[in-house]
Amino acid sequence: MTQSLLHGKRFFCREWAFAKIGHCLENRSSSKTCGTLITGGPGSGKTALCCELVWPTNIQGKQNFLSKRLLAYHFCQAHDVNSLSISSFISSVISQLAASPLINGYSDRIKSPEIEAALQLSECERNPDEAFKKGVLFPLLEIDPPSQSCFILVDSVDQSIFSSVGDRNGGNSRSIAELLSNYHHLFPRWLLLVCSSRKQSKSVTRMFTGFRKISLDDLRKSHVVRDVQQYILCRLDQEEALRQHLSRETAEMLNQLHIKSNGCFMYLEKVLDGVGENFIMLREIREIPGTLNGLYLWLCQRLFVRKQFNKVQAILNVILASRKPLTEEVLYQCVWTRNTNLSWEDYQKRLGLLSKILIEGKGGTKILFHHSFAEWLLDVKHCTQKYLCHAKDGHCMIAMRYTVASPHLTSEEVFDFALHLSKVPLNTTLQYHHLILWLMHCNLPLENCLSKTSIPKDPQTVKLLVSAGAQLPTGDSMKDNSPKVPDDPLKVLLSINGDINQVDNNQRTLLHRASHEGNDNLVSRLIEKGASLEAVDKSGQTPINLGK
Repeated sequence: MTQSLLHGKRFFCREWAFAKIGHCLENRSSSKTCGTLITGGPGSGKTALCCELVWPTNIQGKQNFLSKRLLAYHFCQAHDVNSLSISSFISSVISQLAASPLINGYSDRIKSPEIEAALQLSECERNPDEAFKKGVLFPLLEIDPPSQSCFILVDSVDQSIFSSVGDRNGGNSRSIAELLSNYHHLFPRWLLLVCSSRKQSKSVTRMFTGFRKISLDDLRKSHVVRDVQQYILCRLDQEEALRQHLSRETAEMLNQLHIKSNGCFMYLEKVLDGVGENFIMLREIREIPGTLNGLYLWLCQRLFVRKQFNKVQAILNVILASRKPLTEEVLYQCVWTRNTNLSWEDYQKRLGLLSKILIEGKGGTKILFHHSFAEWLLDVKHCTQKYLCHAKDGHCMIAMRYTVASPHLTSEEVFDFALHLSKVPLNTTLQYHHLILWLMHCNLPLENCLSKTSIPKDPQTVKLLVSAGAQLPTGDSMKDNSPKVPDDPLKVLLSINGDINQVDNNQRTLLHRASHEGNDNLVSRLIEKGASLEAVDKSGQTPINLGK
């Protein structure tokens, strides 16, 4: 099951939201509405609310009673592609349902050979809809209803949409959001589906038409305005470091903070954290822009003086390009490929400059404090050219790091390698066929790498891997989604240019390179296809001369 970075974090207010969820839960059996959609802008506290439902910090609050009726939960996280995988989601939900004391007979229902076959990784990826129906929906409909209505919680379903790839194959769902929207009407009448999503995601709103909406940042509602006031007061009440900044002159600044936040708890949190750490003075609140994007720009201007941002930009590029959280050591290995003179000590100093925008993840990984800040770093309209980061540079560094470690990669790492390689910008000196050769020269365990991963499979990445020698699993749905690729990768190279003796800037052919690298298998195949043994490069060397 997925975890959340907010697990165990202090939580304030939102009693009204828990009351509404409780009302939906109590009336589930008689209501036509089978779900609740929690909405709000970036930083409005959707994930924090979901965490409080799963791991309540207030044992006297309504959330504590709601948590006792939770059957299963899932957090979709933009920084971790595994959390966006449909097959991982289905597997996690089934495991939680089987272990839940709230329902009886479920685990027995999923022990039939037919259901176990549908839940195999390869079959679940090929047909997630059937796996969800046979492993989740049908067993829940067949068991005796529990004494009270229960609920399943899925946070940030809109993030799963961004991971969906290709067209719908045979009508199968491509994302967790799509899967839930297709089948929520089949949920038993004692089961409520609770999801959260950004209010800007119109596609999610359309998918879950008819769900009861709970908006966390609608300032037309008095309880939302009261939440903002209470958040500030609770922080002041609990933190001496904040109270010591209070005076007659600064009290008005807190009122300005209330107005400027526009209902965004992330805005309130970052400013009050800064005040408590003596990083921001209360009187400076009047200078801070009244939007989350404006706050991020103001903070970066305060954090990075002179040319400090240039020193940390490469680290941020890698984090933004990565599909999973990376440890300090792996981050260093990636950045080192760009600057081989970078020492570990210097790298640690650069990480220190990022201490206010990086948080510690599971296993000592480094993660940006909020997804909205990651989006901001890639949006030149808001972050300006000065703080603009480039994920494509991060893809290059990650691909180079995998190249160095290529003899020891797992199947999942091979796929990740190919994905980052496929996103490397092409130009006149680096073309698509070079990427195929790049993978082939790394001596990777390519053949079965596509059948051993559960992460969403991008068609372009699959095409690149198959071109380099990977085999598609029998009946894999990607076979229909991906562009057809010849069995022999050399046919792909020839179809691009048509000349097996094409040369690069040094007048070297593919046979020159294969011979120089000592790739005997590729050399034999090139000769079979008619590659010239007498081609001469700028140095007067033939492929035979370059042979190892």
